[in-house]
Amino acid sequence: MILLTALYFGGAAVTILFLRTPADVTLFWPAAGIAYAMVLHFGLRHAFAIVIAQCLLHLLLVPAPWAFVPFSISSNAIATVLACMYVHTRSKPLHLRTEDGLLLLRGGVLLCLISAGIGSTGMLVAHMVPPQEFLRVYLQWALGDLLGITVMTPSVMLLLTRKQLRKLHPVDYAICHREYASWAVLMLLGLLAIIPIVSRGGMYPLSGVIVPVVLLLWSAIRFSPVFTSVATTLSTFVLAMTLGLGLNGFPRPETLADTSMLMATLVVISTVPILLAASFHERHVVMVALHLRATRDSLTGLLNRDAFEEQARALLARSQQPLSLLYVDLDNFKLINDAASHAAGDEMLRHVAALLREEFAGTNALLAHGGGDEFTVLAEQTTAAITVPGRRLLSAIDDMRVAWQGSNLRTTASIGVVTSDVPHASFDELLSQVDATCHEAKELGGNRLLVAGLNAGALHSRSRQMQSAIDAREALDQRRFELWCQPIIDLRASSDDRAHFEILLRWRDGEGQLRPPANLIAAAERYRLGPRLDRYVLSAVLNWLEANPQALPLIRQCNLNLGAATLADDEFGDYFANRLQRSNLRPEQLCLEITETSVVRDLGRTRRFIQRMRDMGCRFALDDFGTGFCSFGYLRDLQVDYLKIDGSFVRDLDQSELSEAIVRSITEIAHLLGMRAVAEHVENEAQLASLRTLRVDYAQGYWFQSPLPIEAFFARPGNTAPAVAPA
Repeated sequence: MILLTALYFGGAAVTILFLRTPADVTLFWPAAGIAYAMVLHFGLRHAFAIVIAQCLLHLLLVPAPWAFVPFSISSNAIATVLACMYVHTRSKPLHLRTEDGLLLLRGGVLLCLISAGIGSTGMLVAHMVPPQEFLRVYLQWALGDLLGITVMTPSVMLLLTRKQLRKLHPVDYAICHREYASWAVLMLLGLLAIIPIVSRGGMYPLSGVIVPVVLLLWSAIRFSPVFTSVATTLSTFVLAMTLGLGLNGFPRPETLADTSMLMATLVVISTVPILLAASFHERHVVMVALHLRATRDSLTGLLNRDAFEEQARALLARSQQPLSLLYVDLDNFKLINDAASHAAGDEMLRHVAALLREEFAGTNALLAHGGGDEFTVLAEQTTAAITVPGRRLLSAIDDMRVAWQGSNLRTTASIGVVTSDVPHASFDELLSQVDATCHEAKELGGNRLLVAGLNAGALHSRSRQMQSAIDAREALDQRRFELWCQPIIDLRASSDDRAHFEILLRWRDGEGQLRPPANLIAAAERYRLGPRLDRYVLSAVLNWLEANPQALPLIRQCNLNLGAATLADDEFGDYFANRLQRSNLRPEQLCLEITETSVVRDLGRTRRFIQRMRDMGCRFALDDFGTGFCSFGYLRDLQVDYLKIDGSFVRDLDQSELSEAIVRSITEIAHLLGMRAVAEHVENEAQLASLRTLRVDYAQGYWFQSPLPIEAFFARPGNTAPAVAPA
């Protein structure tokens, strides 16, 4: 209140210079602009300061008839309140934009019209002017207020809100001090140049303001709105005082037409740069917002993946210091999303991002949220230096608790670190190394930090698996897998000479060389390519049989392997059922092999899948039995037809009593549950004899026949199973 009173009084006091008689109306009333801005900012109750300042003004500086004083006070106070009410009813809060600038201008015009009406009426009532002068007084009063508003209001409002403006719209006007200095010198010269134009008797003294106007437009385009507003205020104030008072030889306006022309010109000069500055500020704000959207992660506020990669490559190219890349991956984060909701997971990510900022505050480290539950940091630090904040971050994440709907969520993280010395490695190479290191930390149980290079063997193995996954995807895309078959021999007396076989895979590399599939299939399972690979195999087998219908009568049973991820894929069951219905292969001719490890992963879903396929007529085999985690108790609940004894027991059968006991136990349990036992990897006669003695039902291995391409398998003489010596 005191500040507003003092500023209003000071602004009003300046205008006394324009008054030659008590009946004069000032050409410039900056107090109106000051009051308008401050009441808008601080609230309507502060309009009382206008009353106090007006009373002081009339008591101390501008004596006036007592009949006029109430009109003088009310004209300023009431008009300001009504104008502010008009603005607040249409926009609250105000922002630095062209739309709000025009709203303020409309409110200012309303203030001028109301104030001029009350004040002019007061002068008429107090007999300060004759009735025929009412129109002149009204227009001059209104234009004086309007000039004061356009000159003062923007500067006062921007100065009062500059901190909030910087916080809401952190636009960086990267202008060097040299340009500011050049602008100031040119503005001073432009204002001084008006003097010789008038002193020489020029007919158009207002033409001298063209240079200041151009400079104000330059400021609106290049500089901040606060600078432009203050510069416009000062420049217009100087012009108003110089032209309005007739200083330095300028003719003082005497007629209403001259006064109106001068004041209208000054209003335009004070308005256009501000509106232009607001427009360019809006443009800057939009550009900054677009830049943030393109470079920042909307959830955490950190750099997004693309921006981080771009800045990291640039830093690697120019830095002459060791650079360390830190890769953070939250452990079991999917459980939070599934159990508590994705909104809870997002809240967890925001907390982790805050910990990351806090840990690397005050450094020039690049911080990014790469998507999902992964964060990356690139800093100019050595391995020893980066591991210190890395371990603190690990501990902070472990201690973190996120309150969510009455419960506390927590998680841990796995962190990989890799350091590059000058000359730096490529970003892609560093990212590959740190990703492998982080996953190695996760496989060791999580909640730990590993440095690349300290466990080179494991990292090399993982890199090979990642390359195998890439090879698997390329082989699928280019259809470079081939179907091979290996017979499964019935060791019992059987008159059915149709083929019972297992479908095996081989693949060709980019050079056309045939490769074994073991590493490729394991990598496909690990990197979630298993369902796609199993779909490919099923489709390829059925397509081949449809193209070769003469092979169907020769098939007793065809075994296909399914991975663990496939059993968890609900869509695969629908695809399998639809594809098999369109095939000429009967469901009872198909046996699906699943591993006991995949059974344990999701027993309930595996049971449902087995039941659905058995309802169609398919059979099931439990593969590699004896080496995984399956309990014999599960067998009572699993409707499988075969137990395939793992080959590691069969190979040692003739040398190890333990292997013999395991094979015997599995066979007896299979028979007790109405299943059949199948021995894998039979390689010699002694193993076969032992299997017969132990009453194993089926056998498979190189002793009978090595795998053959499917075409060659069905092209064998007789198209029957290989002969087996009778027991």
